[in-house]
Amino acid sequence: MKNYMNNFVKTNLGFINSPKTEKKHMAPKKHAMVHEKCPPQKPGDLAKVTAIDCTSVDFDLEGNELNVPVIDTAVALAEIELTANVEADIHLPTPASEIKNIRKNVSLTQCKAVPSLSGPGFVSLFITGFIHKNIQYSDRSGYIRDYHVDVPFSCNQTVELVNPTDTAFSSLKNTVVERRERAKKGFGADRCSHSQINFEFFNEPIDCKLLAAFINEVDLLKKFDKYGHFNKITEKMEVVLFIKLLQNQQVALTIDDNEDCKSYDTGTTISARLRELRDRI
Repeated sequence: MKNYMNNFVKTNLGFINSPKTEKKHMAPKKHAMVHEKCPPQKPGDLAKVTAIDCTSVDFDLEGNELNVPVIDTAVALAEIELTANVEADIHLPTPASEIKNIRKNVSLTQCKAVPSLSGPGFVSLFITGFIHKNIQYSDRSGYIRDYHVDVPFSCNQTVELVNPTDTAFSSLKNTVVERRERAKKGFGADRCSHSQINFEFFNEPIDCKLLAAFINEVDLLKKFDKYGHFNKITEKMEVVLFIKLLQNQQVALTIDDNEDCKSYDTGTTISARLRELRDRI
């Protein structure tokens, strides 16, 4: 049904009422609320807990008997103590009358172990990090100010391993081996036919874990003004890092001597198969 509204039009007889249709504005359809994920449960009122009793029961450990007693796990290659002597100059934003407290935290941005040419039992360790310092000092007005500064350091050292690393498979820079076929006339290679072999090996990386850090520090106050305030600190630090080197390896489990000796013949290992294919290429 059409809706009409009064619209007066001027004519020779005066103003007359001319009906005019009004466009009906359709209200937008309301879409149902759709949740792609399961909505969380609405929280309820909290009850007042008067007592909670807990009990525990101990059980014997039980494990699966492996057909081949080996596991893939992280092996500790070495635990080392590394010392770096660091000297740095710190300029305070405002003159200070006294240092109240200095809090220090060590963070490593790089700890990379590379197999060394010294032998299979050595790695070259490249360490980069910084010492984050929070310096609290009293300025000339007597207020305590807080100043943050990072002191970078780096250290490179060749270290000896206690446990050996896995044998690394090296890839050539150009890992493409082409096979060309002779042309039908026998005067060269067939330019319309070729084949190739691509290969690359993926070795387990050596991971680095920072266990602890000690900082032995001496602060020298410099650049005093006529009021006895300073704005420069020369720090001489002995940074001692305790680092563990790890590598994910396949380790054979020890068999109890009381048990009967078992022979685990698994045939050709994947390492032997990789060497075979590499030598064949």
